[in-house]
Amino acid sequence: MILDDIKNKLQEIDNNVFYAAVDMSIKDTVWDYIVFERSALTVNANKTGYTEEYTVRIIREEFIPEGLEIEVIDKMLELSGVRLKNGGGTYEYVQKPNTNIVIEMFSVAFVRPKKKV
Repeated sequence: MILDDIKNKLQEIDNNVFYAAVDMSIKDTVWDYIVFERSALTVNANKTGYTEEYTVRIIREEFIPEGLEIEVIDKMLELSGVRLKNGGGTYEYVQKPNTNIVIEMFSVAFVRPKKKV
């Protein structure tokens, strides 16, 4: 199953990998983890199949270590049929609640074809 494949690939980089939401016990500690999710399913123009979209987010307190974004992209591209959507990702910043700690987040989308059943 592709979700297991994604999780296994990302765990080669980071042990703290979650699908869709972070375990609350982790949220109470250091915010250093990767979250991935399904984002969309579209019908191909020729209606013979679908395109699945996945989003991967790297979340780190203060800043993301240099090059981690590239590692995540490279690992995802090792999966069969997976390609980068629209050429790259985006950064966002929030403040960790009840602290002065800045959280840096990098989000990147991938697509994968899926045959019609």
